[in-house]
Amino acid sequence: MTQKPDLSNEIYIMETIMLKLASLFINIGMDKVGEGLKKHFNKKKLLSIEEIKKRTNVLFVDDEDLGTLLDVIRDAGWDVRQVNDITDFNSEGVKKADIIFMDYIDVGKVLTPKEEGIGLLKGIRKRYPEKFLIFMSGYAGFIPGHEFHSIVNAWIDKHADPFMYIDQIEAAARKIHDPR
Repeated sequence: MTQKPDLSNEIYIMETIMLKLASLFINIGMDKVGEGLKKHFNKKKLLSIEEIKKRTNVLFVDDEDLGTLLDVIRDAGWDVRQVNDITDFNSEGVKKADIIFMDYIDVGKVLTPKEEGIGLLKGIRKRYPEKFLIFMSGYAGFIPGHEFHSIVNAWIDKHADPFMYIDQIEAAARKIHDPR
């Protein structure tokens, strides 16, 4: 799978050019055109992927060791941690995380023993609606329960290629930190 190019610098250059054009139109008497361009392009500047990486914290909740996967994600520049379970919805790890990947078997046994990971996702969504929740399943094609679609933002096969995880993290982080 090929990596998508980071176009944030090119977009920044284009926005700068359009703002300069807007000033030019205003200076030559074409105020409405100039103001329209300014209004459209004078928004918050697009963050670079490096800035987004600095602002994003990713948490994996899984009882299995995901060391190799997490190493690849860290090597790509992301701040990522793993916990075996969540035993307190107000833990620092949960509070700090922007993106949470959640397994559903053998996690949540303390807080939501009947529903396990699905129960944790419900509890996190209720307490932290702004968090980007991604459901992980090692059972290809099997998605437990009916309601998880309304709880999570995305789903990934637990055994997917690490670069698919990275793509999903980048897409989620862009939505969180630069939601244009």
